[in-house]
Amino acid sequence: MAPYFKPLGPASKVTFERYYLAADFMCGIGYGAQGVLYLICTHYLWVQRKARRINIFMLAYIALLFLISTVVQVALAHRTQLVFIEHSDFPGGPWAYFEASFGGTSTTVSLIVSMVLMFLSELFMVWRCWVVWYSVSRRAAYTVAFFPTLMLVALFASAVPYVLTITHPDSLIAGVRTTAWVISWYALMLSTNVLVTGLILARLIIHRRAVRMTLASPHAGEYSSLISMLVESAALYSITGVGYLIATGVCSPLREPFTCAMISTQQISGYLIIARLAHGRGWKMSTMSIPSKIVILGNVSVIDTGEYGGTTGDNLGPYFVRGAGR
Repeated sequence: MAPYFKPLGPASKVTFERYYLAADFMCGIGYGAQGVLYLICTHYLWVQRKARRINIFMLAYIALLFLISTVVQVALAHRTQLVFIEHSDFPGGPWAYFEASFGGTSTTVSLIVSMVLMFLSELFMVWRCWVVWYSVSRRAAYTVAFFPTLMLVALFASAVPYVLTITHPDSLIAGVRTTAWVISWYALMLSTNVLVTGLILARLIIHRRAVRMTLASPHAGEYSSLISMLVESAALYSITGVGYLIATGVCSPLREPFTCAMISTQQISGYLIIARLAHGRGWKMSTMSIPSKIVILGNVSVIDTGEYGGTTGDNLGPYFVRGAGR
């Protein structure tokens, strides 16, 4: 039997090393999921690029996101190589080297690029919130999106001191000052997402109650089913973000897996929304709020939504039928 060599450093540091390595694998799985969704979205957006002008913008947007995600993965892989291979015999073990070199090039690149990635994703969600509320009125859309936009500006402004703090030579990830900046920046970002998620869910719930009073159930569920509401509001990202803040606040080793889960779910949520848009199932500016006219033709109610070109499935142009087959 081969001799057993205990890991370097105290047991608490070894626990952090295990979770850090597990988080690295999780990031790879998340990146793979993003790659699959990127290809799916690119295919459908490219096929319909001439029918919808916004598809060109969406193609450029998701290409930029996937490029930035690739840079993040390369930086994370290089950092893992430095921690567990190049400097595996560092005094105190791999985690001690991770803390000592936290302001290094690979860490700095991965953090800054990750922040850009998450900021772009938050910008997309604020835009989606504006689109969802636009069906009420232009004024309602701008009013609802005003405060989340201010929070985005604050998020961008707070990123500068945050980056300067974490890249300082004397700054450690477990340090009080750095932890305070990490929690404050991610709390602001998560607060923005939770606010946007709540606003989108509120609009979808209002829409659900309105259309169920007039439309047949298949059409009523087009934008108001539980799955569609979870996708449109990016609720999955908000859930993982809350887990990350709790783990960081108590300095738990679960912080590392939650970091990867948070970044991955944020990107996956955006891709799922774009996939719904590419399939014609996502909420658009022209999506009705309340049917504009109901015409009774015998025992069939024909409901004029004022929206031509329908979304999916049994498309009846500007009309939906209720009571057919009675």
